Amino acid sequence: MAQVTLTPSDIQMSAAQLTVGGTDIGATDGGIKFTPVMGIKKVFVDQSSMPVRHFITQEEAGLTANLTEYNLTKMNLVMAGHTYTLDSGATKKKIEVGGGQISTANYVELVVTPITDGSGTISTDANLKITIYKCIPVKHPELSFMKDGVRYIPVQFDAIADSTKAAGKQLYLLGDSTATA
Repeated sequence: MAQVTLTPSDIQMSAAQLTVGGTDIGATDGGIKFTPVMGIKKVFVDQSSMPVRHFITQEEAGLTANLTEYNLTKMNLVMAGHTYTLDSGATKKKIEVGGGQISTANYVELVVTPITDGSGTISTDANLKITIYKCIPVKHPELSFMKDGVRYIPVQFDAIADSTKAAGKQLYLLGDSTATA
């Protein structure tokens, strides 16, 4: 009788570090959720009751997380269409919103790197990374204030095609970016 082959070391459970444009955004709660979407069009012809071909009609990727560290420097990383000001003394900061537009500078690379243990050790196994080449925050963070709970700041990013990459490789990468054929 055949048996299932199991590799216990491939069973993963961990939190992760999220970097936005190369900057660690800090602590999250509730996980970091990467969501790829692929739309498929099935092709049917009169001569068959079964699909005879499939076409990819849509490719998307997104990421959501709940930040638990709040400061304006981090909010600047997870917002688009705004103006961020840091005064000359590097102590006063502000974010102004209203009437702005999305610029190419707002598109940033996101990298999710698993944490290997409960002490926050970042995994050195690049095969476990997720890299979204060009992403933009698609909503401004909701801020809640309560006396008996941690403040969570939900953030959401959507990917766009990185036209500097070859066809078939423009949205995201799972694994080690240095791997070659």
